[in-house]
Amino acid sequence: MEIIDSHTHWGPSAQMGITVTTEELLRQAQQSGVDRIVIFPFPSQALADEGINGELLEEARRIPQFIPYYYIPDDLRTIPREKGFFGGKWHWTRGISDCSSNYEVLNDPALPEFLEQSGAIGLPLIVEEEFEFTKVLAKRSGKLNLIIPHLGMLGGNPLDFLAVFKKNEHVFFDTALATPQTIGRFVQEVGAERILFGSDIPFGTMKAELQKVLSLAIGDREREAILGGNLRRLTGLACCRDSNDSTKSLKDSRLGLSGNVARGRSKRNSDKNVLFQALI
Repeated sequence: MEIIDSHTHWGPSAQMGITVTTEELLRQAQQSGVDRIVIFPFPSQALADEGINGELLEEARRIPQFIPYYYIPDDLRTIPREKGFFGGKWHWTRGISDCSSNYEVLNDPALPEFLEQSGAIGLPLIVEEEFEFTKVLAKRSGKLNLIIPHLGMLGGNPLDFLAVFKKNEHVFFDTALATPQTIGRFVQEVGAERILFGSDIPFGTMKAELQKVLSLAIGDREREAILGGNLRRLTGLACCRDSNDSTKSLKDSRLGLSGNVARGRSKRNSDKNVLFQALI
């Protein structure tokens, strides 16, 4: 069974004064049994220097374990799939990161075209916004596949997200930083086929976040979907691991160690605020 971490940050963070290095991500992956890793930039870096998307893409070309996602800029440019990205990250666009959405974005004349083109591109979009904002955006998104991180924890009450999107087959959820109890409830009510494992490094570790999924009282087929199958289906990625390795993968995934992040010197805009850090 191939395990894919669907939610990590790569590169420098201005406010936090750290850099999540390639070496750190690969170290955690090796020690926890994770095969591939979705990476995207910290928000402040992407807003201050849009070249970070290109740097991240180049690193993913160098490191076969990396799956690059494109950070959606404030002017709502779509994912350049032809360059090699496999998804996108929409993060509190023009709002206050991890705090409040800018509802004027919903009135932007460019938004309908962005959503239409994104649907045609056919890649998933991680959307992190307030609950009410997310409801409106999802309603307008048609068949565009949206992934709500943290089961909606930073946008409001996860159970509100569950109630509203339970029957929306184009809305998915990642498990990063959520409790095992809440993850289990989402799996029970929306189905394992709409849940993705994520760690949110550096705010979580692969070992701890993976253990939450491994501890669920679910079948092997459901666990395999959460740990990698759903991400491959959404992005069109082929499996890179022989199915005969499934037993070893589950065993190795319990051996991970907590990771560090390398100190950096970037002095740009903020990323995750104090409220987010308090949650973990």
